[in-house]
Amino acid sequence: MVHSLLSDNMAWIEFPGFKGFYYNVLEVDPEDRFVQLLLKFDPGVKCVAHRHVGPVKTLVLEGEHQIFDVADADLLLDRRPAGTYSTHNGDEAHVEGGGSEGAIVLLSMESVDGEIWETYNADLTVDRVSLAADFRRGIEKQLQSPSK
Repeated sequence: MVHSLLSDNMAWIEFPGFKGFYYNVLEVDPEDRFVQLLLKFDPGVKCVAHRHVGPVKTLVLEGEHQIFDVADADLLLDRRPAGTYSTHNGDEAHVEGGGSEGAIVLLSMESVDGEIWETYNADLTVDRVSLAADFRRGIEKQLQSPSK
């Protein structure tokens, strides 16, 4: 029997400006209450500093999910190996990344007034606010993109 990994069978979309960091939107609630999202980090890749606005649940499906300090992306705060389930109530800022084998992470994110997360500039001021509706466009991109 040939086994394949989830990461090999998804239509991954690369985040603009972040080589080796991908997403796959699974679901956006019709009333913008939540977003279900898969993130894929290539080995050692980190995302931009950001803040989850509402409550978040994560499940690490493959590899190791790493959490870094929002003000110092070299300061590792937590390592979450495959199988780790975690929750927080929102208003949490950090940088996320993949360990030596990368990571695939399932995020279930609740919105607050339609807002899912804020990304930060280098000086930690808000650069962009991502809305649930933005992730709906991600689903459209996935339908037009070949699998990665």
